[in-house]
Amino acid sequence: MNSVHDHPKAADRKTSNVYRTVDDLALELGLSRQVVYRELRAGRIPSIRLGRRFVIPRAAVQEWLRNAGGNLKIIA
Repeated sequence: MNSVHDHPKAADRKTSNVYRTVDDLALELGLSRQVVYRELRAGRIPSIRLGRRFVIPRAAVQEWLRNAGGNLKIIA
């Protein structure tokens, strides 16, 4: 990588403790970027807000999905 702003390879993203981007989470969940942002802002997807940035812990999302069972209601 030449600069701090270069994105890591896709394989490296899977081993991270957090989703690097909202797009990564959207791809994994099979949702659009807009739906993921809406759910993050509403507090329905677990995240940590740092200024305007969402930090999305991978373990928190996995736990959220495990606990959701039949109660997961995201309207795309």
